Amino acid sequence: MGDRSPKDNLCQGNREAMFDQFLDYVADQRGQLVLLGDVFELLRYPLDSIIARRRRLLDRLARMDTVYVPGNHDEDLASLIDAEDLPHPFFERMSRAFVQHVGDKRFRFMHGHEVDPLITSRTQSISRMIGAVACLLEFHQGSCILSNDAITDALLEIGEHVLEIWARITRRMDRALRECCNRMPGEQMTRLRRHIRTHRMLGRFHQDRAEGLYDVAIVGHTHKAGFFEDWYFNSGSWTGLNSNFLKISPDGNIGVFDWSLHGPQSNDTCIAV
Repeated sequence: MGDRSPKDNLCQGNREAMFDQFLDYVADQRGQLVLLGDVFELLRYPLDSIIARRRRLLDRLARMDTVYVPGNHDEDLASLIDAEDLPHPFFERMSRAFVQHVGDKRFRFMHGHEVDPLITSRTQSISRMIGAVACLLEFHQGSCILSNDAITDALLEIGEHVLEIWARITRRMDRALRECCNRMPGEQMTRLRRHIRTHRMLGRFHQDRAEGLYDVAIVGHTHKAGFFEDWYFNSGSWTGLNSNFLKISPDGNIGVFDWSLHGPQSNDTCIAV
């Protein structure tokens, strides 16, 4: 595999500079940084190579007030939670999904794949194969964390669409829709016509809230930053065109932002208009 082109290196350098700037911002705000999964692309790269390449970044994150909740791309690392022999001090920051009081509300921090109807052991195996193909097609090394991997994103998106079609054929999505209709009020369902997968996931979050498990869902997974009403907030992704994050104030107010070299920019995306 060849090295990066100058353009690749420039793009990667800009993204790394932006993330360093963002971490400065978090430190200046004396905030806690919660990383909601898929920090490590373990479907494509071995952990030791990621640590070797990103040691400076991991060292800094380990020194900060950081919480790291693994997602479906790095779920293998969950086995290291509370382990003694860790490959890097950063992994002492790992946690399973958790509920935390902020202001007068209970916030559930999780990656979000836990309620995704397309995430199964079979689809995870397929994702690993897609990741391996994407790695071969990229013709460069090292874009294993906080990178803008257009080929990989496109392949994974295509793979998800194929899996969705398969699920429709097997009536799996039809069952998911009926289940969601039973869980969510009718007036909310009329606002969620865009995507049956979104129906299922938001329906599950809504059910958990109705059962009193938490008041607000803080998730990632879909790479689509935004909110739904006042109880669902998605932190988006740093691997696409925009670098997204959520800011939660001590009184429980939540803002969705994009990070730029000029600082935070408000993002008012409603994911289910």
